[in-house]
Amino acid sequence: MRWKAKLAIIISVFLTGYLGFLLLNTNQAPNNKLFYSYGSEIPQSYPVLGIDVSHYQGDINWEQVSDMNVKNDSIQFVYIKATEGISVKDDKAEYNVRQARENGVDAGFYHYFIPSESAIKQADFFVDESYKFNYNLRPVIDIEVDEGFSSKRLIDSISTFMDRIEERIDERPLIYTYSNFYKTHIESSSLVVTELFWIAQYNVDCPLMYLDNVLAWQFSESGTVSGINENVDLNIAKENFLEKVRIKK
Repeated sequence: MRWKAKLAIIISVFLTGYLGFLLLNTNQAPNNKLFYSYGSEIPQSYPVLGIDVSHYQGDINWEQVSDMNVKNDSIQFVYIKATEGISVKDDKAEYNVRQARENGVDAGFYHYFIPSESAIKQADFFVDESYKFNYNLRPVIDIEVDEGFSSKRLIDSISTFMDRIEERIDERPLIYTYSNFYKTHIESSSLVVTELFWIAQYNVDCPLMYLDNVLAWQFSESGTVSGINENVDLNIAKENFLEKVRIKK
């Protein structure tokens, strides 16, 4: 074979291999994205930092999540979407909880609550789909919409859901909601005396954190975390948060 032909073959093989390498690494990029800040200024009022995720964040590299540390702030907990209503399962729930726990991140599940659907059926669906996995934080009910229902009807439905969860697994859920929803529907209800809360309020202080039973504050929905290709919710929590919500399972 003439040397020019040999050289052409060598160059062709090299280029094919190099392009394959680039393609392989491009396909892996969503799992290997590194950030050197959390994308939002972290309030220093409370010491525990966490995130919440769902299928929207895609395939997460939990080793990178666990390893990320910016000015001594690291991810100490995650809440993972498990279910919604009476039939919607998050297809990343099992992967997320398994990988989070294997990489040393405390993890729990949340259920997105639909007021117009049966509270009992939602609770049973949530337990059936999440209890089999290795989480170690108390469950959360995520209530964000009222669908035009009265505060009384909403509170009754939320209470029914929570009572059913406690009956099934002997753990009382936390309530996650926005500050406006809390003030409109919950603030004057009996729930403020008996339950624990996690409040979302962006870009400002969260006065509700001064209440003893408000344990966590979601302060940003545009956080950046290594190993996660999409923006993610950032949360800070009180010093006793993990002590109050960790369970033995």
